[in-house]
Order: sequence, then C-alpha cells, then structure tokens
Amino acid sequence: MKWMSGLIVLAVASSILFPGATPAQETPATASFNLSSLIRYAMKHNPALKMAQRNVEIEDQGLKAARAERMPRIDVTGGYSRYRYPAPLTPIVITGPPLTSVDFPDFEKNVYDGFATFSIPLFKGGRLMRGVTIAGLKRSMAQDFHTRNLHELTYNVTAVYYKLAQFDELLRACDAQVKGLQSHRRDVESSLRAGTVPMLDLLKADTELGAAMERRIQTRNSITNTTELLRSIIGMDDPGELVIVFNDMPFGNGAVMNASLEGALAARPDYKAALSKVKMFEERIASARGKRLPDIYGAGDYGGKAGDRMSFRENWSVGVRLLLPVFDFGRIDAEIDRERLEFMKAREEERALRLSIARELKEARSSIVNADERIAVSEKAVLSAKEQARIEDLRYRSGDNTSTDVINAEAALIRARADHCQARFDRHTAVAALEMAMGSTNKPADTPPGGRGSQATPAAPTRSMTEDTK
Repeated sequence: MKWMSGLIVLAVASSILFPGATPAQETPATASFNLSSLIRYAMKHNPALKMAQRNVEIEDQGLKAARAERMPRIDVTGGYSRYRYPAPLTPIVITGPPLTSVDFPDFEKNVYDGFATFSIPLFKGGRLMRGVTIAGLKRSMAQDFHTRNLHELTYNVTAVYYKLAQFDELLRACDAQVKGLQSHRRDVESSLRAGTVPMLDLLKADTELGAAMERRIQTRNSITNTTELLRSIIGMDDPGELVIVFNDMPFGNGAVMNASLEGALAARPDYKAALSKVKMFEERIASARGKRLPDIYGAGDYGGKAGDRMSFRENWSVGVRLLLPVFDFGRIDAEIDRERLEFMKAREEERALRLSIARELKEARSSIVNADERIAVSEKAVLSAKEQARIEDLRYRSGDNTSTDVINAEAALIRARADHCQARFDRHTAVAALEMAMGSTNKPADTPPGGRGSQATPAAPTRSMTEDTK
C-alpha cells in the first residue's frame, strides 16, 4: 500500500504547487451586445428563423422530387408464391405448326420470381411540368417566408433593445429622483428638529420617497424581465449575464422619405409569397383539369421464374400503356372546384395583405410624426421640470414654500423624463416598423458579433437623454 500513499501525497503536493491544475468551477461568462451584434446573434440562433430555413430546404427536396417524376424509373421486384395447382413458369411458346413446334413450360407449385421493371411517363395531361412549376412556387414561397421571418426578427430585437434603453434611462431618472427626495427628507428632518416645520411634512417626504423607491424597484424588475425576453428572442441558451450596450443612434428619416405603397408591394416578401400562392393555385387548377386527359406510360420488364430446382426461365416484355378516366363519380370535377375555391381564397388573401400593408405604412409614418412632436415637447418639459425642481428646492431652503411644493416638483420631473423616454422609444420602434412595412431592414454590417467570448470591449453607453442627476 506504500505506492498508494505515495500517489496521495503526490496529488496533494501537486494541488498545492499547481493550483491551476485542479478543476475549477465554471462561472457563466458575460456577454455584451449592442443592437448590431444582437441582430447578428439572433440571425444565427433564433429557432423560428432556423425552422424557416429548414422549410426552404424541405421545399428544395420537393422540387427535386417533382423533377424526378418526369424521369424514367427502374425497380427490381422479387418474391415467392405457392399455388394449389402447378402453375407455368413461362407462357406456352409456339414457333411452328401446332403440336410439332410447341415449347411447353415447366409447371411448379412453388414459384420464385425476380424482375427488373422499367417505366417512363410519356403524357399526363401536362401535370408533370405543372408539378415542377408548383414545386418551384412552393420553394419560392418558403424563401419569402424565411425573409419575412428575418424582417420580423430584426424588428422584434430592435423594439426590445430600445425598450431596454428606455428602462435604462428611466432607472437613472428614478435614481436621481430618489437621491433628490432623500436630500429633501434630510432638509425636512433638520427643519423639524429646529421646529420650523410640522411633523406632517416629514411624513409626506417619507411617503413620496417610498413611492419613488418602489418605482425604481419596479423598473429594475422590468429590466430583468425584458432582458429575459430578449434572450428568448435571440435564441440564447447561455445562462451567463447578458450585458446590453446602448448606443445613441440618430433618428433617420430616409425610410420616411422613401416610403411608398408601390415600393412596399414590390419589396415585401410576404406579398411576394401571396402572389406566388395565387399563381400556384392557377397551376393546380390546370393540373386538376389535366386529370381528364389520358395518362400514357412506356413500360417494360426483364426477369425470370423458377421452381424448387431454382432453374430460372427468362422472360421479358415492353410496351405502352394508356389510362383514360371514363367515370369516377365526379372526383375530378370536385378536385377542380376545390382548387378553384382555393384560388379565390388566395386572391382575397392577397387583397387583404395589400390593404394591411397600406395601413401599416400609414400607421408607421403617423407614429414617426407623432413621436417627433412628443420628443420636442417632452424635451422642453424636462428642462422646465428640472428648473422648477431646482427653484422649489431653493425656495424651501429659504422658507418661501412648503415641502409639498418640492415633492410635487420632483414628481413632475420624473413624469416628464418618463414621457421623454417613451417618446424616444416610440420613435425608434416606429422607424423599425416602417422599415419592416417597406420590406427592408437595416441589417448590421459594420459591427462584429458580440456574445460569449467576444473580445469587443463594451463602449461606455452614450447617454442622449436627460442627465443622471439634477
């Protein structure tokens, strides 16, 4: 057992001399993202987008199968059969006068057979070519839906990103309010000890301070929940901390200037898919009508049959077959009517989508104009509220007003800041909505992807709104 004791001593000594050699507990990495890297990450990991890509690949295989339907087909068949009475392995072969040149086949109860069959469709009422066209349209629709999912994903990531930016600004405003109310409470407490204010003022200050602290807690909780929502949208399974870097992006007006219904209809992938669907049902109607025409096949086989002695008798055949539907209890007519109704439904869907796109454009443009007006008004309101809070605080210190005036000024300031944050969020999301309505998105191209292991150092968040403290 001396060797075992030696190993234990060696292991303990190694752990002391080389602490890095012992397994360390893994800690979740911190991932930092800005808007561009968030979108890039989502494009790679969002489950819905991956499913849409799989649908494109599925339709690719459907297109290959439709093309293969026009090609010859070769199969190999084989089997075993036992008959009650001996059955001929080949037909009776007559090569000359009757009863003199007749080759009678072998008769067996156990029959083994193996054949290679060949068939090629020669005519199917145009359904072969239309099948390829329909499969191509399905593939095009799948690609359009994938693009539409990408646009929606970009919009969703953008909207949640700016919602987090709004909460971040609001949290700093709440911090400033709490700090101001705490300072005011100390002033009230000093005045109360001096006997210049009643106890009621201190109670009012405590009440308003508690409400401000509660708003700050709610804002932090909203940030946590929204961050988890963002993690779900981008498809992040990593449990590490998700750090968002907020860049101050200017408000662009290009999308507003270029927005037009014609441009949107030409670029929207879902509208392209709707048009493809209409065309697909036109093809399906024609394909269903083609079922009234005959199907013509070229067919042949080569193989043999054998009995228990396994002596195969060779045989082959080749020919052309025709199948013409004469009476099917109205099945073909019903299929044509069904496809015609589906075509009419697709036309209405295309019309409804066109109306929806026109509405989306108007709403997005209106939201941008509305947000611009609110931003301008709220900026002035924030400046006025800050000045009002500063003056009320000075007046209270000089004894010219009451504690209620200071508290009301603080409440007005946080309300103005919240309105300003909401207006900026609405402006950013309205622009993103307009771009999505136009069928275009600003894909990130200039920022490397972030995420776990990223070496990009998060830049200091650019604050574009009200300052942190008064």
